[in-house]
Amino acid sequence: MGERLRLADVEHVPTDELVPLITDSFDNLVTVAIAEATNGYIPQRTRRLLRKAEWRLDWQDALLCACGELQVAVERMRYTGDPRLEATEHRLRRVRNRAHEAGVLAKKLRSNDFNNSAERKSGTSSHLTALSWLRNAFPGEYAELLQQERARRNVGDEAEGPSFRNVHEQIKYAYEHGQIAAPRTPEAEALLGADDAAVRLAAAADAKDQEERNMALRHPLMLGRWENALRELGERTAERARVETPHGLGILPDDFYALPMEEATAVLNARRFLAAIQQRRLEYKRYVRQITQALRERERESPHVIASAEAKAAASQLLIEGHPSEYAYVRAVLRPHEARDGFLPNSLVTSPQRAGIKRRVLAALADGTWKQSTASEALGAG
Repeated sequence: MGERLRLADVEHVPTDELVPLITDSFDNLVTVAIAEATNGYIPQRTRRLLRKAEWRLDWQDALLCACGELQVAVERMRYTGDPRLEATEHRLRRVRNRAHEAGVLAKKLRSNDFNNSAERKSGTSSHLTALSWLRNAFPGEYAELLQQERARRNVGDEAEGPSFRNVHEQIKYAYEHGQIAAPRTPEAEALLGADDAAVRLAAAADAKDQEERNMALRHPLMLGRWENALRELGERTAERARVETPHGLGILPDDFYALPMEEATAVLNARRFLAAIQQRRLEYKRYVRQITQALRERERESPHVIASAEAKAAASQLLIEGHPSEYAYVRAVLRPHEARDGFLPNSLVTSPQRAGIKRRVLAALADGTWKQSTASEALGAG
């Protein structure tokens, strides 16, 4: 797999030369992640590299792997009275701090993707929110305008897409309809036709060898079964690993350190395996997010979707022109809630308060009381 890095080497390797080494080897990435967390002489370019958007999630993966390995190493050293215990505990603390930082940055990356999505932007825009509520207030009129605009653009009615019980059904549908592509290698074909026990064995072998990746497990059609296998492996390992939940190693009970060597070794090996499973579960989630994000982007690029969006925008503008006072009323109601001119705060988008405002606005538009509010505002301005 190429050159194998040592911790002491990392500070001396130029960042540009590190890139191919950590691209080709997960073990090298783990080594660099540990070195960056524990060595104060690592070049700033290397530190910035790991935090870049394109490396951030891989960095988080590597740190999670390192945390599991180091925690079990600490527990083993404590059991055997190894003199390296204190130094290894210090290293573990530093790596955990970095893992927390990487988790925060990864969450920020996902948050940025969400906040930049069309759905989120429409929720924080006062104009788009008022427009949406105006369409709710005049559904018949809007439907007629939309039909006219769709006809003008020759946008036919496409059958509504199917609903899915879970994300794996959505991915399967997308794969079968050519929306995503992945080669069906002989290994993938074999695993697709295998029973659950065989998939568990493959998932276990994949987790035990952190450097290698069984790409058949990562085939889009296998992701659901891979997740099930990882979950079952975690549940089966939890008791042997002396943990309360398969989602974290926790702290070993005090009586562990009184166990005979053979039994203690079995517990530590189970904990090392469980840590590897946890890393693979994080990796599985990444694959699913990447696929669903790609599907959303592809859908937005569809000519039919683009033409439909243009028809919707035109019909909405005609609705505003037909009801300028009502639109102005809704904007006036939203204005006190804006974080800045024309933009609502993220905190309002999903809060019950927003739903309450919408109910009151639609009720006022329906019974005509919005005119009283407008009139009182005009008198106050006078």
